[in-house]
Amino acid sequence: MKLWSRGLGKQELKMDFMDYDVRREGQEVIISGRITDPVNWDFWIRFDEDDVPGLVRVAKNPSVIAMVGRHWFKKIFLFWRRPEVPEEIVYLGQAPGSILVFWRKQAGYVVVE
Repeated sequence: MKLWSRGLGKQELKMDFMDYDVRREGQEVIISGRITDPVNWDFWIRFDEDDVPGLVRVAKNPSVIAMVGRHWFKKIFLFWRRPEVPEEIVYLGQAPGSILVFWRKQAGYVVVE
């Protein structure tokens, strides 16, 4: 996530919510952490019941729904469509009696030809 304010000029702060602490304190939910790029600032964000309608409004925005849907579609459905890695065959040598021996790395077995 990027954060910008006029006071920052042209700089943007980079935030990663995967690294921050989320806890409940009384009637509030608090997100706290440290922004380290390009500054070194501690921060906290406090949500209470009065903020729920605004959070719901943001969550039901079509742009947000589409972004979340694309993310989960890629995570779930494209898992099965990983690009095939070409199988690497390594020549191990020639066994007695002129038999060629190869190792198929991806499959993990030996081929004797």
